[in-house]
Amino acid sequence: MRESQPDGRHGILRALGAAMVAMCLGATTLTAQIRGRPATRQPDAGWWISGGAAAVILNDISDGATRSKWTFGSDPLWQMRGTIERALDEATTLGVSAGYGVVNLALTPMTYTAAKPPTSPALPSQCATGCDAQTQLWTLMGQFRSSGGGGFHTLFEAAGGVTGFRDMRLRADSAGVAGIAIGPAKGQFDLSGTLGAGFGYGLSSNLHIALVQEFGMGWHAKADLPDGVGRTWRVRTTRASIRLGFGSDR
Repeated sequence: MRESQPDGRHGILRALGAAMVAMCLGATTLTAQIRGRPATRQPDAGWWISGGAAAVILNDISDGATRSKWTFGSDPLWQMRGTIERALDEATTLGVSAGYGVVNLALTPMTYTAAKPPTSPALPSQCATGCDAQTQLWTLMGQFRSSGGGGFHTLFEAAGGVTGFRDMRLRADSAGVAGIAIGPAKGQFDLSGTLGAGFGYGLSSNLHIALVQEFGMGWHAKADLPDGVGRTWRVRTTRASIRLGFGSDR
């Protein structure tokens, strides 16, 4: 009986040793499960470019430089829009977006008082009681984007930069006169920002389509505005785009 005891103890020790080895091999996995999520996947692409169209609904803007209120109406204003973005991880990018379109608007002269007369040039005579015009609508913004990865996914975007109104002119169908410039030659550039959310679908790891609804605000120049007239404006935009990834970091 006494001679068999060492063999029993050795068997127990061997079993305990095997269990400790198994525990050590699984320690990393257990730690990841208990203390945090697995490491983030590397992005399939280092860079993304996108292109698409945007339907813009823009509120009225009061503009002291032209002594008028700009009315864009309720119909969408169309812009072409593109981005270039750097992937930070599988679902996050930072980049720059740019948009351009020629849009129609109506100008209505604002009323001033003798106590605060305007210093900017008057509107052309064709706009004495109001007129129709066109302007180039530009946007240039830095953009943050976060999405749910491949397949069907939700996404969130935030952007900030400038919105520009350049080369404003009378429309051809306004009093039969076309091409008369309105306002400063350099145009107006407003600080602006947007927040948006939408859906995307990955056709492949590096080719996605997206639909985004965003809301934004801008701050117009306050010079030459009548007392009590605000300078902020709001915008609502629906965008559709196709995104292409390239330059994988893997």
